[in-house]
Amino acid sequence: MYTIRELFPMIGFYLVPFVILFFSRWVSSYFKRLRISVKLVDLIIPYMFMLLFIMSQMYLPINLIPYIFIVISIVGIILSTYFTFFKKKLSVYFFIRIWWRIVFIVCLIFYIATGIWIIYL
Repeated sequence: MYTIRELFPMIGFYLVPFVILFFSRWVSSYFKRLRISVKLVDLIIPYMFMLLFIMSQMYLPINLIPYIFIVISIVGIILSTYFTFFKKKLSVYFFIRIWWRIVFIVCLIFYIATGIWIIYL
């Protein structure tokens, strides 16, 4: 069992993406004023990868990053196959845009599952 001193940094790091998503409208409006077309979700994904790596190294017996890369690679292959053979048009911009949103959803699912797993331990 972990002490409060050991759990406090983990809880803080775990809650940062959710706090950022909570204030995403304010940050997005700030980016719009600067005429930068970046969505906050796009900026959270690398942070979530880093935190998943750190949390899995510190608190879990396995590293989750290879499994995440396998899942998003399979999703990319399935998505590109769908666009190529069923839609008969593969636009790289459209593919990357959809794939990057799916990567966010996969990272968020892994992120929440990791938090639940750590609480369960």
